[in-house]
Amino acid sequence: TMWCRRLATLARGHPYRSACALLALFACTQLMINSSLVCSVLFSQRAEPAIYTPGLPLGGRHIANGTAPTSAAAGRLIDLPLLDGNSSASLAEADLDPADSAASKLPLCPNVPPKLRGLLPKAEILSDPVRSPSWSELAAQFPDVRHGGSRPADCQARQRVAIVVPFRNRDAHLRLFLANLVPMLQRQQLHFKVFAIEQAGTTRFNRAMLFNIGFKEAMRLFKPNCFIFHDVDLLPEHDHNMYRCGAHPRHMSAAVDKFKYRLPYATIFGGACALTPRQFKAINGFSNLFFGWGGEDDDFANRVVWSGFKISRYPLSIARYTMIKHKTEEKNKPNPMRFKLIKFGKKRWHSDGLNSLQYTVSRVQDRQLAYFISVEIPESQILRRAKLL
Repeated sequence: TMWCRRLATLARGHPYRSACALLALFACTQLMINSSLVCSVLFSQRAEPAIYTPGLPLGGRHIANGTAPTSAAAGRLIDLPLLDGNSSASLAEADLDPADSAASKLPLCPNVPPKLRGLLPKAEILSDPVRSPSWSELAAQFPDVRHGGSRPADCQARQRVAIVVPFRNRDAHLRLFLANLVPMLQRQQLHFKVFAIEQAGTTRFNRAMLFNIGFKEAMRLFKPNCFIFHDVDLLPEHDHNMYRCGAHPRHMSAAVDKFKYRLPYATIFGGACALTPRQFKAINGFSNLFFGWGGEDDDFANRVVWSGFKISRYPLSIARYTMIKHKTEEKNKPNPMRFKLIKFGKKRWHSDGLNSLQYTVSRVQDRQLAYFISVEIPESQILRRAKLL
């Protein structure tokens, strides 16, 4: 400000100097505005999701201490997700499903659900497959869950959320997953349904393609306005980690106990992530070519960037998960082509994804707590079509 005053004094009575001083004053003003913005970000006490623009994760650069910024408010209740700082009223107008609002005269659920508990005690998180409840026990425990989900009884949910879970031969893990997740989703006052997408047959497991299939089938059966693409072996520890969608794709599982609650690398975008249908369609979903283990999440992170989105994360103190311990599946070996597929992903992402799905639904079953959709995937046909065989 001192230099700005001096420039104004020197410019008096001199037209040429006045013009130069005006330009300099404009530059000073912009500098002060930018400085105030930087300071407001650095010293903000709001525990909002941090925004990341990941680069190409080909090298898998590791970060020893995790880079997601934390906040002094990270452990307290938060009022998210807001759409880029909009008011909660704007959030309701943007996210509330028109069909729901027309069918119900209930008041809108509060942006901050009143029954959230915060970080759950480790003893309350069921993670031992030996102790997994049976389907009949789950049905008795959650009688209000029907047709794969539930909705709040006393208010109008802010979002219709589809939880898409790919799996094969992991029934005990799925039961553990539901036993842990359903109570949290109910405390978050969500209108949700769980879609368990099972890959039948003997072809190599294709987790990414099952996510795409789950999106298609859930849009047909439920028409959600938010999707959570979720691994079956991840159990949330903190119910302030809201299972809602926002203005950017959100990486939900940033802090997993297996990785000592740190980010393995800055561009990771796997485990559990939240996207709106518009975001997922713009990205063209996941690639359908990742048969076997590995690579699909890094390719998906690249698609987020190529589509013009950014990745958001809650602080590591909130985005906490327990991973169910299990043995590596012998039939799900690392994909030998994964690095090549990631490297050349930009050449094919417009034609490889939601718009190139090939699958057959063999069974749809309503098991009260989840919709089971079994599908068959023609691996050889897909790879030949992509000229990878």
